[in-house]
Amino acid sequence: MKKLRSTFINKPTNGRRLVISDIHGCSRTFKKLLNKVELIKQDQLFLLGDVINKGPHSAKVLNRIIKLQNNGYQVFFIRGNHEQMVLNSKNKTVGQRKRTLKSLNALELLEGKKIRSEYFELLSNSYHYIETDDYFLVHAGFNYKENTFEDKQAMLQTRDLKYNSKLFGGKQIIIGHTPSQLKKIKKNIKLKKPIICIDSGCTNIKEEDQGRLLCLNMDSNNTHTQKYAER
Repeated sequence: MKKLRSTFINKPTNGRRLVISDIHGCSRTFKKLLNKVELIKQDQLFLLGDVINKGPHSAKVLNRIIKLQNNGYQVFFIRGNHEQMVLNSKNKTVGQRKRTLKSLNALELLEGKKIRSEYFELLSNSYHYIETDDYFLVHAGFNYKENTFEDKQAMLQTRDLKYNSKLFGGKQIIIGHTPSQLKKIKKNIKLKKPIICIDSGCTNIKEEDQGRLLCLNMDSNNTHTQKYAER
């Protein structure tokens, strides 16, 4: 795994701060949610990883992110464990790479024997976490015991969530990674819990109160949701 990538993003003078997690290849659902949100170039849009795999249209999701960035939208991409799995496949044999991506429902990310260069560049340049004036944004969470801001594996994979106000400076942490019921997510947002998971299980259409993609406005705590729309 390459060097940890993080950054500090100042709050925009104009525009909203919006965050979405775990799109998982659901391009149509993502598009519909963005239309509901009415994203503008003054907004900041944070994507908390796992934008690919599982769902049917991983390449289309990446194409949309690249297009938004190229058109001047402020889209900040945080790495999830599914992005890391695709990046790790570069070091495998061609056969292993194809089997890995097939198992993730993401063969469309390949161009011949390799991951398409524009996709690999986007995934490689993703952040492990982003800090703002009042939030930490990360895919899975942090190792709160040691090496908190160095442990990349915890940022991608942990489910051992604890909060230390002194360690995180009283800032809320927004994560994805662990699918949750929508009512629980909204309750935690309303209660201003120190750790907020916004993964509403977009591809989990058979699970109770999941099967949605959620966008949280980090300034107002308002949410927009879109039901799975890939069928």
